[in-house]
Amino acid sequence: MNSFILGGEEMEYWDAYDEQRERQGDFLKRGQPIAEGQYHLCVNVFVRHLDGEFLLMHRSPEKEIHPNYYEFGAGGSVLAGEDSMTAAYRELREETGLIPREIQLIEQTTSPKDHCHFDFYEATVTEKNVKYQEGETDGHIWLKPSELRYFMNRYPLFQNQKQIVEKMLQSEK
Repeated sequence: MNSFILGGEEMEYWDAYDEQRERQGDFLKRGQPIAEGQYHLCVNVFVRHLDGEFLLMHRSPEKEIHPNYYEFGAGGSVLAGEDSMTAAYRELREETGLIPREIQLIEQTTSPKDHCHFDFYEATVTEKNVKYQEGETDGHIWLKPSELRYFMNRYPLFQNQKQIVEKMLQSEK
């Protein structure tokens, strides 16, 4: 069960996880409160072209949470019955139209405040022709690693993504 349509409205479901990232066997519904001790799983995919440039997507002003922010690549919730890697591929394809040459898990974190476990991936792509997902994204920019810090200090970005990119840049020195 990923999602279904009821009365013309699509309902999205996620697997419920405990603090140790173990599936609990029940489901969470997008938009409903998450009980204490329960988590859902989210993915973020940092996208890099073969030439080393990073993809930043501009979030649509229609987004309920953090409209007009920039984010590195693509991301979202892992659907019920889906694994993290499958969700990373799906989110990347849905939000950018890009298909990775390779993709690898680079970090895992947990945000108790958000009731969310995050899996961060780095994807390498050969194309730069980005497509937008209506209501999700409406622009993008490719930046060289040397341009990232300036951009991150001037434009709204997610703090956890900025921290991961800093680690990525440090590891390249």
